[in-house]
Amino acid sequence: MQNAVLLFTLLVCLGPYGALSATNLTVYLEDYIVGNQRQYDAKLKQCETELANIRLVYTGSLRAISIQTDQLEVRLTEAKERLTPIELIDSWHKECVQNQSKNIPDIATVRKTLNACASTAESNINSILTNAQNTYNSLKSYYANSLKNLLADCLKRYPDSLTNYTVCIKQAIDTVNTYTISNQKNFNTYIQQAKCAADIRINQAWECAFGTIYDSAAKVGAALRVIDDCIQNQLTCASVACTTSCRNHMVINFTQNDFLNATIKNPFFGLDSKIGCMEMKFKN
Repeated sequence: MQNAVLLFTLLVCLGPYGALSATNLTVYLEDYIVGNQRQYDAKLKQCETELANIRLVYTGSLRAISIQTDQLEVRLTEAKERLTPIELIDSWHKECVQNQSKNIPDIATVRKTLNACASTAESNINSILTNAQNTYNSLKSYYANSLKNLLADCLKRYPDSLTNYTVCIKQAIDTVNTYTISNQKNFNTYIQQAKCAADIRINQAWECAFGTIYDSAAKVGAALRVIDDCIQNQLTCASVACTTSCRNHMVINFTQNDFLNATIKNPFFGLDSKIGCMEMKFKN
């Protein structure tokens, strides 16, 4: 509105004979052109900010996967460090640990899988912003080239007519403003599309990562629980297939039996076939 008022003032002062001096006209037109150029610069800055914000939010959302990966690595490392000295206590502890430690996920493998979830999503950000970025580039190029050419053409066409030159400048600015409005409409549409596409990619990345995180955490917890039960002789075979629901128990002492002999006393002699189950425990 201020630019329109300024131009109207110029035209009134010029009148049909161009009464305004060339010096004063130059000052007014420079202010008019500079004022519009500042608005164009602000438009470009706004576009740059919106593009940068999408990248920032996108990267920040994926960064959370890296944080979860670090936390999971700490848990896996703690599990390994906890089991290493336990394994050295005696053969029983060693067997309990070795039977289950293989079920604890490998740190390097887990990190590689989770990094792949994040890196796949990260590689998509440029394609997500392609339309919006190209629209911004077009606007920036238009201001740098077309606007410059339009203003130069006015001076070339009307070097001696102040009135015609002023009208030409107004028409040039109107042309640029019309292009700007159309460009910004497209840019805003592409920005909204980019945000939706980014949300979809982020959700996909998190679904990919969550499966590995949940599965790894569950395996660690299960392995440690079975190892603890094994050490406490609650599950003598150190396997998740074992059960403590059997009410019949038998303890076989290693020191009281000669297991180097091909035959030993039958520990099951006299058992009723209807007993259903028998949980055996071996001890030194």
